[in-house]
Amino acid sequence: MYNLDPLKSDKKVKEMNALERKAFFKKQKAIKSDSFKKLIKYLNYRRGIVFAIILTTFISAMLGAFGVYLMGYIMNHYFVPSFLTQNYDAGIFAGAIAGLIATYVLVQIFSYLSNDLSVRAGVLTAAVMRNDAYKAIMKMPISFFDSVNSGELMSILTNDIDNISNGLSGSLNAIISTIFTVLTSLGFMLYYSVYLTLIVIALLPIFFGFAFIMMKKAIPQYAKTQKRIATLNGYIEEHLAAHHIIKSYDRNNMINDQFEIRNKKLFKSTYKASIYSGVIWPYANAVTNILQLIVLAIASGFALAGIGTGSNSVFDAGVIASFIMYIRIMSNQIVRTFENLAAIQTASVSASRAFAVINLKPEINEEILGQIDNVKGNVEFKDVSFSYDKNSDKLQLKNASFKAKKGEVFAIVGPTGAGKTTIINLLSKFYLPNSGEILIDGHKSSEINEHSWRNQMSIVLQDTFLFKTTIMENLKYANSEATEEEIMKAAKISNAADFIEQLRDGYNTVVEEGGSNFSQGERQLLAITRAIIANKNILILDEATSNVDTMTEKKIQDAMMNLMKGKTSFVIAHRLSTIVNADQILVIKDGEIIERGNHKELLAQGGFYEKLYHSSFYEDA
Repeated sequence: MYNLDPLKSDKKVKEMNALERKAFFKKQKAIKSDSFKKLIKYLNYRRGIVFAIILTTFISAMLGAFGVYLMGYIMNHYFVPSFLTQNYDAGIFAGAIAGLIATYVLVQIFSYLSNDLSVRAGVLTAAVMRNDAYKAIMKMPISFFDSVNSGELMSILTNDIDNISNGLSGSLNAIISTIFTVLTSLGFMLYYSVYLTLIVIALLPIFFGFAFIMMKKAIPQYAKTQKRIATLNGYIEEHLAAHHIIKSYDRNNMINDQFEIRNKKLFKSTYKASIYSGVIWPYANAVTNILQLIVLAIASGFALAGIGTGSNSVFDAGVIASFIMYIRIMSNQIVRTFENLAAIQTASVSASRAFAVINLKPEINEEILGQIDNVKGNVEFKDVSFSYDKNSDKLQLKNASFKAKKGEVFAIVGPTGAGKTTIINLLSKFYLPNSGEILIDGHKSSEINEHSWRNQMSIVLQDTFLFKTTIMENLKYANSEATEEEIMKAAKISNAADFIEQLRDGYNTVVEEGGSNFSQGERQLLAITRAIIANKNILILDEATSNVDTMTEKKIQDAMMNLMKGKTSFVIAHRLSTIVNADQILVIKDGEIIERGNHKELLAQGGFYEKLYHSSFYEDA
């Protein structure tokens, strides 16, 4: 079983003892730390972009702090006590004003550059991570998709990657900006007065402690929200795909109730996160005003007492105004950081989930395996055993052995759950056997990569899937190099052309979601046409005619026989007409091959096949 959420514990934290809880949180911290390090590497995908963000943010913060200092200087020298009565040089005054304007213009320019670089880096990081995650998923074997929720995968590729993009685009830049703004502001404040700066530093954590506590409460709720969104997406995806079954059994109310339970959980965590984080801004605004009043009162007291440092013998109006502005700037940046911590935490949680997908590795590295091409079609099973559940002792196939020579038709029959489709799944290398070997022309499946192995086969499965594109594109999926003339010829062989040519747009007709604008039989005919276009030496038909009516089946029977000429064919079918002409019939029961031979030989044995033959299950319709 694959774990797509490494931060999710199988146990509730409350049920853990002290040692387990400590180990649990230590593991969580290590996962987050590792995810953050990997995230920085992705962020710096374009080398030097992180340094450029830091540099432009620093310059913007430094210029902003200098602008406040320059404003205090202008106020002291030209507006106190009154610029009308004070003697001053108009040229110097104009230069100071121009310098102030230039400073704030540069602040905006570097701030824009910093934001732009952050957005670019965040969006690029998300794009690269999404691409890597998708590639990792596509490398996984079929067994992987049996064990994970496709809705959860979709949520990781969409919501979680978007959270990473949003967190990096705005929040990371905001945190870096806060660090530099606070440091540069404190530097100028220390220049004015060490005493007053130390008072501000002492009061800041006291005043903003409550905001920190609220954010600390909000962050876990944001994490819960992300997990519940993934759960809800999985539930929605599964039940939208099964809407026919839900309506058939009139389970709408039950499904709605279950959806409402999940939706309420999502609402609860989202609401709590909003309440905790929503109180921060009004609270911070209020305490900032109080802090400014305190500093103003103390600075005024210092001024009246004639206390000062550096070149200032007293606190004049410009210095006090600069102090007040520095406090306001720092407070705004600190609050901005609190607000963005949630986004960073959400991005961190999402990153751990995204990396769980990106780090997915198949049990066998297919890239180092060999390749085969143009096989004759000799197939052999040697003592093959298999179980879908590796942790279970129950085998779906037990010590299966047989040989199929080039051009032979093998039919596989047996009751439901006997192991027929399991043989096809193993032959197609959708799964690997627990023991034994599967060979094509003497090449072991364990030594040949999936792409090369499967490229030697034309496969028509019981469940037909059509893409939401034109019929022509769906058929061309079997062979991208096939011409339209070759595709149309194949459609005539399968008799799919009979209904395609009656459509208004013919081969350019767009297939709707899941092929809903075609009958099951028509979809199956399109799947058979794909197999004809692929034209491989090994043909696999898993209930390929199960959804085709008797009349249509008889029409395509000759075409199928022509298709199978010279090819090694494996056929699973419930209709006798499909298997009577097979060279070999394998009779499967409870995962074992209990009988083998052609139709006449098996009837003569009077065994299990003979019973199947006389049962309604295998009688012709």
